[in-house]
Amino acid sequence: MKKTLQFATFDALLNTDICDARTNADLTLTLRLGFRQINPEKGAAKGTYNDYGKPSGKPRKIIRWTPEEWASWKANFISSAQTFWNGKFWLSNTHGYFGYIANKSIYLPNIWCRLNLIGGEASAGIHHYLIDVVRLDPSESLFKSHWKLFDNLDINSVQKGKDSKGKAIMQRAHVHEIGHLLGLGHVDIGKPHCPATGDTNAKACYGITDVDMYSVMGRGMQLRPEHAAPWISAMKTFVEQEPPSTVYKLPQSVDPFLQFLQPSTLVVIPLAPKKLNLPLPLDHFIPKLTRHYPRTPAELESGLMITSR
Repeated sequence: MKKTLQFATFDALLNTDICDARTNADLTLTLRLGFRQINPEKGAAKGTYNDYGKPSGKPRKIIRWTPEEWASWKANFISSAQTFWNGKFWLSNTHGYFGYIANKSIYLPNIWCRLNLIGGEASAGIHHYLIDVVRLDPSESLFKSHWKLFDNLDINSVQKGKDSKGKAIMQRAHVHEIGHLLGLGHVDIGKPHCPATGDTNAKACYGITDVDMYSVMGRGMQLRPEHAAPWISAMKTFVEQEPPSTVYKLPQSVDPFLQFLQPSTLVVIPLAPKKLNLPLPLDHFIPKLTRHYPRTPAELESGLMITSR
């Protein structure tokens, strides 16, 4: 089965046709970004643009994009962000969805989480998000951007804070912002010092302990299992929409397994930027940061995680 679902924030393609005794299903989230240059007004070579793009923001010196610099920046943004997020999570299929026959045995695939980033001109095509980008004057080292406004330095690794031992915490801002575009919030949203109903961009929301500050959704570059939330949410929708006769494709001779494989009622988590950091029911698809192979029903029931075949 190859099926695509379209969400407001991305498209999701589930591919189970590739499955065999050693190959899991692929779940690819495609995020289409339309980039738009912010240049000095009236065709000038130099000008200013305010932090956050707000009238109240501090004016920063900017210069006009050249075609060469623009093409290079876009390519670097897409390539490096996709490399960071693509293929880093496996969802452990704990309820036996999408069973199939291989080598005369039933196998239950886990889900490999992929990301496909597509970046184009804002003026061409249909995009999930439009991203404005300024090119800072060489005299500027800081611009306060956000998930829909970037500067040319956001693809660089810069210090975002210090840990409890005074060590610099480094981050490439664009990989953090891609997390937001996928639906992830800051690491400490929902904790007493960063209530979900308050200012979720406050400094405390980026983490107050070392472990949280080092998260990519804090101030650092570390991926955590909970960052697989967008893929988990998409999988819940796939399962909800597929009737058992379509999902499992099992012959009548294995009817005894159908009751074991029958999916339960699922709750779909709405996909919206900065919301998916809240606790998710992970019992159906448990995120892992290590590869594990498809399991037989007996292996699943025994709780084995198959790391080699």
